[in-house]
Amino acid sequence: GEAQAGGRVVSLLLPARLSDASHVAAAVLRRLGVRPRPRTPSGQYQPAALFTDRGVRVVSVEGLLSLASGSGAGTGHYGGGAARALLLEGGQWLWPPVEVGHAHELTDLVAPGVVTRVVTLSLKPLVVEVENFLDGGENGHIIERAKPHMAKSGVALKDADKGKAAKEFRTSSQYFLPTTRDPTLEKIDRRVSWLTRIPISHAEYIQVLKYNHLEHYSAHHDYFDPAAYASNQQMLRSVEHGAKNRLATVFFYLNSLVGEGEAPESGGGQTNFPRAATAAYPDGGPPVHDYFDCSRGLSVYPQEGKIIIFYSMLPNGEMDDYSLHGGCDVLFSNATKWSANFWLWNKPYHFVDPARRRATKELTEEWI
Repeated sequence: GEAQAGGRVVSLLLPARLSDASHVAAAVLRRLGVRPRPRTPSGQYQPAALFTDRGVRVVSVEGLLSLASGSGAGTGHYGGGAARALLLEGGQWLWPPVEVGHAHELTDLVAPGVVTRVVTLSLKPLVVEVENFLDGGENGHIIERAKPHMAKSGVALKDADKGKAAKEFRTSSQYFLPTTRDPTLEKIDRRVSWLTRIPISHAEYIQVLKYNHLEHYSAHHDYFDPAAYASNQQMLRSVEHGAKNRLATVFFYLNSLVGEGEAPESGGGQTNFPRAATAAYPDGGPPVHDYFDCSRGLSVYPQEGKIIIFYSMLPNGEMDDYSLHGGCDVLFSNATKWSANFWLWNKPYHFVDPARRRATKELTEEWI
């Protein structure tokens, strides 16, 4: 067979009886001189994996050969892709950004016959947006379910920040909303999984957020860097000393802050990525010194029903320092921004119930 990496084509011979696509992935990496990461004190890094260019995991050599023949390119929920496989060293799917403005078009995700566009906003960090992912009833349902339970947000303090109050970083309110025994939320669970191509068994519950006038969250990462939590043994165990972490954030905008025709920046409340690549900094912005400054990099403004996905990990499974982001001040005195985080890990998480098991089974049955 042949594999291409960085414009270079390499050939490799594989045993005729090989049946597991993970062995093919490992052989390709060996041929390219990429060594597997050593085991951490509490876990093993994800092995590399193969996917179709629509994110369907390739688990068998038979599936891989079906792509080569063209019969597998149209397989499953996201048919219509090219006859090729993508090898991701980190072992989980990320939407290929291609270039800013590029759109992947997915059919039947939100509703039968409806085309959903996954549009690249940034390559560094990788940020994509999807408009009209949630409808008005779903936005309102999440808000109403969370409203009675909202409380001031906390933070997981790094070693360097011990002794500080959460309000020094974050002044919003939050509630972790379980998706169990709620048909609307279970439907959203399933849709998030189909969009990201990551099993819902890897997800936390929805963290609903409320920002009032001038409330914010300073720039931060969603991943947990083991080096920053060296004295927190519980945290180190939970992230397996670096082998397990938050991979992607699906961020819901549950309401808009400005009316039609109004400039979005007038209402504030944007999600800001201060180190995102720009024309001035095509390789990514410089280190940040003012973590409350929302004037640099990329800003995405609230729009009801829209979501963004940003990736805290690179395709090779390493943490992406450029994924630094913050929630900026709401500028209207009488406005409230409602939003939500949906965090997906690179390995299974522990919030699994019967509905999530069913949704995971449904997704994995699409694998070839």
